[in-house]
Amino acid sequence: MRFIYSPRYVVDLGGHIFPTKKFALTAERLKGVLPFLEPTSPSREDILLAHMEKWTDKVLDCHMSLEDETLMELPFSKEVSLAHQLAVSGTILACRDALDGGVGLHIGGGSHHAFSDHGEGFCVLNDIACGILRMIEDKKISRAAVIDLDVHQGNGTAQIFSKNNGVFTFSMHQEDIYPEVKQKSSLDVSLPRGTADKEYLELLEKNLPLVFEHHPDLIVYQSGVDGYQKDILGGLGLTAEGLLKRDLIVRDFCRNFKVPVAVTLGGGYALEIEETAFLHAQTLLCFVE
Repeated sequence: MRFIYSPRYVVDLGGHIFPTKKFALTAERLKGVLPFLEPTSPSREDILLAHMEKWTDKVLDCHMSLEDETLMELPFSKEVSLAHQLAVSGTILACRDALDGGVGLHIGGGSHHAFSDHGEGFCVLNDIACGILRMIEDKKISRAAVIDLDVHQGNGTAQIFSKNNGVFTFSMHQEDIYPEVKQKSSLDVSLPRGTADKEYLELLEKNLPLVFEHHPDLIVYQSGVDGYQKDILGGLGLTAEGLLKRDLIVRDFCRNFKVPVAVTLGGGYALEIEETAFLHAQTLLCFVE
C-alpha cells in the first residue's frame, strides 16, 4: 500500500479560491504512514479514453480560449495543465493499486466536473473517468462504479458515462448549488441546504446497496470534504466526525462486498486550509486501517 502524490499538484493560481496548497498539506500529514509514489505524465491515449480529441489537444498544447477558461473557472497555464495531467496518471495508478491490493490512495484527483469535451468547475481532465476506462481498456475489469460524495454533483463524470452501462455513477450532493444544471447520474441523491450528520449518514447507508447491486469490479471514491459545515463553497452541516463516519461507511461497504476501491480527494474549501488538509488526511487514513 502507498500514497500517490506529486508536489506539482500545487500551482500558484494567484489568490484563486481553489487551494492547491491543500494537497501538500495533506501529504505532509501523511508522511511516515506509507511510502509515496510520484506519477509521471499520462499518455495522450490515456486522456483520449475519456475526452474528445479537440479538448485533449487543447490541454496538451496549452491553447485555451477565454470561453474555455471561463467554463473551467481557472487561470490556465502550463503548470495547471501538467498538474491535471499528472492527476490523471495518479488516479490510474490508484486504480491499479486497488486491483492489486484492495485499496488505491491518491492524494489528489477527483476532478468530476470535467466533461468529455470541456473543463468546468476547477476541473480540466476527468481523472476518475480516465482511471476507470484505462482499467476497462486493459481488460482488468468489465464493470465499475463511482461513489461521489463531494458537495457538488459529479456532472462531468455522469456525462462521460451516460451511455456506458458498465459504469454505475452515484452522486450524493447538495441540490441548490453549483452546477446549476445537473446531469443524470445512474443514481442521484439531492440534499437540502443544512443537511447534517444523522440524516446524511442514514441516506448514505440506504443508497449504497444500490451501487453494489451493479456488481462492480472496482469502485472509485470521490471523497470531497466540502460537505463540511465550515466549507465556504458548500452549505451542508457535516461535522468532522460525520465525515469520518461517512468514509468508514464507504470503506466497510467496499470491504464487505469485497470490491477494490481507489480513493480520490475532490473538493474542500474550509476557510482554514489546515482544516481541509486534516479532513482529507482523515479520509485516506480510514482506508489504510
